[in-house]
Amino acid sequence: MKIIILDDSLTVRMIIESYLEDLNIDEDEIFSFEDGNKAIEFIKLNGVDIVFSDINMPLMDGFEFAKQAFKLLPELKKRFFAISGDETKDSYLKMKESGVHHFLKNL
Repeated sequence: MKIIILDDSLTVRMIIESYLEDLNIDEDEIFSFEDGNKAIEFIKLNGVDIVFSDINMPLMDGFEFAKQAFKLLPELKKRFFAISGDETKDSYLKMKESGVHHFLKNL
């Protein structure tokens, strides 16, 4: 299994990774990125099973990342979780337009 955690905050990435490890997911299965471009390159080379992605990030926001990831792996839509501390109606609608169906409020 390969799980991507994409967030520009190291703290958030570490918290999610800790939760996953508490679920007995091996740390070798968890891949952490602060840059959506690097995460897309990883997906192209290795695939991915589950994604936790921040919405608001520099360089590439979570909506654009989701669109690109879904072009590579359409089945990922069922296992893609958008994360934000800024849940608004606009962000929810934009998330839906991007193909994202799961939304988690920031930890």
